[in-house]
Amino acid sequence: MELEYGTQIVLAIISSNALSALISGGIALFSQRRKKKDSNTAGLRILLYDRIKHLAKSYITRGWITTEELEDLMQMHKVYHELGGNGYLDRLMEQVHRLEVRAS
Repeated sequence: MELEYGTQIVLAIISSNALSALISGGIALFSQRRKKKDSNTAGLRILLYDRIKHLAKSYITRGWITTEELEDLMQMHKVYHELGGNGYLDRLMEQVHRLEVRAS
């Protein structure tokens, strides 16, 4: 049975509105998840920044670092950069690399 032209138009409008609502909802959900991920990344970056800074300054004050401490610090610094960290810690890490390295 063929639908009348007016019924087809009404169904098309309803379908396009439903599709539009689905697309808008999908975009909003994606945006919300992205914001949450960005917030989690920023939080992790801040925690790494604080921990690296604290450890690096304590090793510099002590005047030496063990191989294990250096490896751990370097790994944290690498991840910090992968999360978009800046260059302040680079200068601190340069000082750490000049320290006497002792066996763990």
